[in-house]
Amino acid sequence: MTSETAPLLYAELLSNIRQISLAISLGSASDASTQVVVAADGENVELKHHGQSHTLRLPSKVALGGAILPIQRPGASALSWRLPLGQATDTDASSAESSTWTATDLKAGSQVACRQCQAVVVNQDVVKVWKDLPSENWAEMMEFWHCHKPGDHDHDHDDHHHHDKSNAVSASQTSGQGAKADDMSLAARGYGASSVISAQQSVGFVDLTTLLFVEQDCSNITYSLSTPEHGSPDRQAVAPDESSSQIRSLNVFCSSCQAHLGFYNFRTAAVTLLKWQISCDSVSNLNPGLEECLAATLVSTIARSGSSKSLLLPITETIATTEEDVIGKDKVVHIWVLNSGIVYSSSAETAATRPGARSGTLAIKLLYRLVPREEADRMLDSLTGDAQEVNLPVKAIQEVMQHLDRSNSLLPTTERVFKEWKVGLLRR
Repeated sequence: MTSETAPLLYAELLSNIRQISLAISLGSASDASTQVVVAADGENVELKHHGQSHTLRLPSKVALGGAILPIQRPGASALSWRLPLGQATDTDASSAESSTWTATDLKAGSQVACRQCQAVVVNQDVVKVWKDLPSENWAEMMEFWHCHKPGDHDHDHDDHHHHDKSNAVSASQTSGQGAKADDMSLAARGYGASSVISAQQSVGFVDLTTLLFVEQDCSNITYSLSTPEHGSPDRQAVAPDESSSQIRSLNVFCSSCQAHLGFYNFRTAAVTLLKWQISCDSVSNLNPGLEECLAATLVSTIARSGSSKSLLLPITETIATTEEDVIGKDKVVHIWVLNSGIVYSSSAETAATRPGARSGTLAIKLLYRLVPREEADRMLDSLTGDAQEVNLPVKAIQEVMQHLDRSNSLLPTTERVFKEWKVGLLRR
């Protein structure tokens, strides 16, 4: 009895059928002492087992206030029920906002700081305006636009490609004059055809996972081909512009604490800072973490491609560090999203691990596994493959895997594995 595993209570809102799935792993067989009671207000359930009491706040109010739940299989260590929701409960979790900082959320003039040591890397009042980039795949889209821009009749590509692209962008760009006007309009927004995309002084560009700045607007950062010890605050000393044909980007570190903040990209001539590595003043007063940024990316990928499967591949444009990495290089995280908008509560997750959550945590429920890099490459190259590529730094991929393994322990033991996959959660 003294070595008995503590019971785990888990509840998940099933909004489409207006029920809550409640599962309990007792850690030992149920007996006459085992009792599960719904609180009178329908907001909590209490488990009594072997003289111990455990309470779980449900993700939404249920209609069975005061009910004692029947234990259908006496002696079982895994129990489960479906509880109907109360009449006035709002169950629309799937439509919840998944973005992590947009241009309208960030305050003009806000400083940008390293989240680890709070050293300022973009001074206050330097950024006069924030602008959203068009999508999470803007870099590829703008590179395509640069190669196929309308009016470039001397280009090697034939008229069929020109016709398709001009229709995809705008019918008004079929004339040279229209293309020129639209080029000027796009360039003013920072991603004109003539420059693919260009950072602008006093402008902060925003996408799902990063903030993008012109080099002159940044301070207290170190550029490096590898580690911060081999870097310099002078980018030209590390790699001049002429080297961009061989090196596509540099690592960017905080000069104060050497935290990896992001990258300098030669193609965009911009410093790209990872949202989860920096702090910024926002209307929501929140600083999104890696977990929320990845969740937003997965939701956006599903909306854009219709595919619920993704492969987390490392950003390989920089020379690898001396650290020996396995996950993210030799092994790739394969993700399959089951539900992009659940609300759950688990007795294994304390209030300290999900601050601000009153009655549940909004999350993505997914399957995940590690696959060899060769298998991942085959999936991406296959004409029939449905997996989408999501790029993150190697260290971030390793942190994602650690988080998914932790989230797996929030689930009842009977629901942690499906065939060769593990089940995990990503907070939104």
